[in-house]
Amino acid sequence: MKLGTTLFGLVLMFPSIASAEIRDVMVDGDAQPYGFVTDAQPAAGGLMFARQVLPGNPNGPTVSFPSATPALAQSRIIFLSHNGVTLRPGNNDARTNTSSIVNAQVAIPAWNTTPQVWADTVACFRDIWSKYDVQVVDTDPGNVPHILAIFGGTPQQVGLPANVGGVSPFTTTCDVIENSVVFTFSGALPAQARLNCEIMAQEVAHSYGLDHELLASDPMTYLSYNGNRAFQNQTVSCGESTARNCGINGSVCSANQNSVAMLSSRVGLGDAIAPTLDWTSPANGAVVAPGFQVTAAASDNIAVVSASLTIDGGTPMITANGGPYTFQTPAGLADGAHTIKIDITDGKNIKSETRTITIQHGAPGGGSGGGSGSGSGSDGPGGGAPNSGDISGGCTSSGGNAGLLFGLGLFVATLRRRR
Repeated sequence: MKLGTTLFGLVLMFPSIASAEIRDVMVDGDAQPYGFVTDAQPAAGGLMFARQVLPGNPNGPTVSFPSATPALAQSRIIFLSHNGVTLRPGNNDARTNTSSIVNAQVAIPAWNTTPQVWADTVACFRDIWSKYDVQVVDTDPGNVPHILAIFGGTPQQVGLPANVGGVSPFTTTCDVIENSVVFTFSGALPAQARLNCEIMAQEVAHSYGLDHELLASDPMTYLSYNGNRAFQNQTVSCGESTARNCGINGSVCSANQNSVAMLSSRVGLGDAIAPTLDWTSPANGAVVAPGFQVTAAASDNIAVVSASLTIDGGTPMITANGGPYTFQTPAGLADGAHTIKIDITDGKNIKSETRTITIQHGAPGGGSGGGSGSGSGSDGPGGGAPNSGDISGGCTSSGGNAGLLFGLGLFVATLRRRR
């Protein structure tokens, strides 16, 4: 019995439903043809999207649907590719540019858009996926598990009708498709960052096993919505325009779907909680002697991995452990006002605080008093307003010093993720 891919019309900015012709795709090592079939009549200006039905795991999904506590997907790097790629047919493997969607070797051209549209598309996609433990990159990560998300080309280049906007494989058990290759045919779409971003968010999520759902504010929707979509923490019916069980081609994976619960189960939640900083001494505004010490402690919901001290924007002193921290400042600092800054990181989020002290020969070496003083600070996502030079959410506005710490944090985070 032939398996097929059902094409449905997705109303984003386009109002109509369309359909496609049938074709067969042979996958290497498998005699089963996978076809694309239709269930709607074309309409002028219609845009539609496809899922290619692949056989599911006979023992059920390797990553449970819809929640439970299974092993996470291995392919949690999402490579956004827009510079063109040559694909060959076969079982999906992003590492070797092999796709079950194509039935012959094909060169997908680059998305001919402006640098600003591309930057906005990447920023939009990263924002949609920011809650989850995925790494979104726009350079090839190489021979590691990842999803290849291709922007560019036209649907005709993979044998699909001209009004198909995107396509992803999808299994009958709503399983994760490791190293999947998915498409947003940006060459046939308006050069709108949000449109292309939301289409790709849906295509990638399909390869993590998420179905279409009847919630207009979610990227998995086929419903019209006047706003920016984001994955919603609501349990809703699956379907395109009417409610149905979650699954494809008659398969049933679940009675309904919660996008946030599904993605939390499939890829995990990211660490959105910044560490806390307890700066002991010197206090803000303290008068201290040359060679004074800076002492601080830190805590985090997972772990603090490093801290750095910067004086007057100079080279940071970095300590790669969880603290508590004691920094010995140079004895040669001149008398007068100085700005000292502490950055701590958990590998993903950075907490910063800046204080001003005055060096004066003959003053107490440790500064005047303890406590946190009145120094200003900023957390990562959702933190208070950062002062000049502080870091919020892993970005720096003060140049290389905080950037060095951020780079160290990312390196540690990568090691932690791959353990």
